[in-house]
Amino acid sequence: MKQHHARFTLLIGLGLTLAACGQPAAPTETMTAQARGSTLPTLGTLAPGKRQELNQNLRVNVVFVGYEQGSGPQQINTDTFKTQLPQSYRTVRRYPAFYGLPADMGINFTYDYNVVYADQTYEDRFFDFLKTSATPAPLTLFQEAYNKQVYPPEATDPDATNIARTITDTVAIDAPSTEKWLANNAPAGVDTTQYTVYFINWYGRSDYQDHVYTKTGEPDPDTGFDFGLLNSRKLIAWGGTPSDDEETGAGQKANARVWFHDLSAGPESWTSNWDITNTDVDVNDVADYRLPPVWEYGSTKATYRPFTDLSGDLGKVTRYAAINLLFTASPLYSPAISPPALPRHIDLDVTIFQGEAGFDATTLLKPDLFRAELQDLQPNTQFSVDVDSAPFDGRLLEVYKCYLEGSSCYGNAISKAGYGDLFKYHNSRITQYLEGDGDYELPIFAYHAGELDIPFLGIADDNYADGTQSYVWGADNAATRQRYGLTTTLIHEVGHHLGMSHPHDGYDSETGLDYGGYDEFTYANVADESNSMMSYIDLNWDFSQFDRDNMNRYLTSVYLNQANNLLAKLASSSKAGSLTAALTTADTAAASALSAYAGMNYAGAVKQAHTAYFTVLDAMTAAGIKVEPQAWPADYKAKSGNPRFVDTVNYLRNLP
Repeated sequence: MKQHHARFTLLIGLGLTLAACGQPAAPTETMTAQARGSTLPTLGTLAPGKRQELNQNLRVNVVFVGYEQGSGPQQINTDTFKTQLPQSYRTVRRYPAFYGLPADMGINFTYDYNVVYADQTYEDRFFDFLKTSATPAPLTLFQEAYNKQVYPPEATDPDATNIARTITDTVAIDAPSTEKWLANNAPAGVDTTQYTVYFINWYGRSDYQDHVYTKTGEPDPDTGFDFGLLNSRKLIAWGGTPSDDEETGAGQKANARVWFHDLSAGPESWTSNWDITNTDVDVNDVADYRLPPVWEYGSTKATYRPFTDLSGDLGKVTRYAAINLLFTASPLYSPAISPPALPRHIDLDVTIFQGEAGFDATTLLKPDLFRAELQDLQPNTQFSVDVDSAPFDGRLLEVYKCYLEGSSCYGNAISKAGYGDLFKYHNSRITQYLEGDGDYELPIFAYHAGELDIPFLGIADDNYADGTQSYVWGADNAATRQRYGLTTTLIHEVGHHLGMSHPHDGYDSETGLDYGGYDEFTYANVADESNSMMSYIDLNWDFSQFDRDNMNRYLTSVYLNQANNLLAKLASSSKAGSLTAALTTADTAAASALSAYAGMNYAGAVKQAHTAYFTVLDAMTAAGIKVEPQAWPADYKAKSGNPRFVDTVNYLRNLP
């Protein structure tokens, strides 16, 4: 189970001048393509110092299947549903913003909602598909737990049950197959290459069967353990599978952008929606807002809150799960890696510290898969993997034990949290690990702790100075390697390092709120039920179509804006006039990038933007104009007293 070491609600202001973290300063007036006194050619898209904003109107399809319009407790009031939806979104770099630094990326959206209610013929076809796809299954532990609830919790009267109905038997339905059917069989007026949410309700029909969705057959590549077999991994939602996904993509409509959510399924573990009795399920003295099974809406039995607003609740899921966390998510770190000289080649330099006698922990990493999955996320970047082995002893072991004991080996020099000590230890010895491979070398430290406990599965840390990503850690021991190896943890954490957020935490632009799937947003954990390596649900090891779209948009912005930054430097050079042909080629590629972006061809957009940037960089290099990457590693400056959102992965929540 992947889980944050610490969670913080971050308030991010957008009233900041963009001047750092990979973007140029916002101009006070429109810059022309030719600076005064420059010998730059006149260009149509690129311009020295120009801030290239990416503004797009997106149609979001919302399809109700099995829900009827009306004011009843299990019906949908479209106006009420729409009151929850955002009108716009501005993408931010979440972690630099925590340091109070400029956050706005200039990637902006407005939304046009297409709300469709499936007709009877469509519903009959779809529910027939579910029925014929279903296989009998035992009740899950969480369906059984739902059945046993009484109110108040201490009641002993067997007739004191507060549930609306009892689940007596259930069936299992393959989630990817259901997603594929919905992607390939859209109702009239719905294009599933646009972002599409299907809200499903089978309950109330004569052919209804209690059911859960499953995703199996993609076990951990190092251990062979299939998390999809666990009770805690039974689903009520799924989506985001790319058509080239090696395990379940075959037959999927190309560029489908579908996510479905079914409140007539389950109840399930991931959003704790089986529990309709307790207000605070994680016992942190804050109420946890969950969406119960659909049949609980309108029930007169006592529950932890009245279930009276299905329309508003599904609107919340659309906004705070589907749109903010999946469709148009903000990055955790800046996707501009070491500007202004961005890397063509990233070397993933892994050191595995061996702490279990008689066991070779390098067998817990599949370098080819590690590289290939990241290549899918950034196909225009070349990735390589180096793996070294070292003993887990000496001062490093002392520092690690300090973490386990909750103390600091460095007198809390960076942070009271143990990962600050790990950063200080490795940062002070970084030259021992860097080998000079690639344009950008990412040091990755993996501890195999043997019989010692592990406090996390992985960390994607920052530099404790300005929110720039720094190092990646992985951890395993003799117990956890029965289920988890290192490969999937490191894919996940390097995904963060490159900028990706989880699908269970993110940013809401219109309220300026950074939030996670807990407390008032507990229901947002349902976005983890998607085909994303960045999820904590452990059901696949690939990046989703949503992940790819987000990364491609980030990098389209990064490449175009960094090309403009280079032109600003070039404008003052006497050599600019000799580069006309190259700059014209770059400008043509930049225009093509914007055209592809407008058509939601984000893969094509980033490819053209990549060409534009590196054409300018190569021309400047050929002309003898030096462009350097940001210093690596970034200068360390202690910044004590600030709690900070550091991603970790943690196996300690022991779900069955």
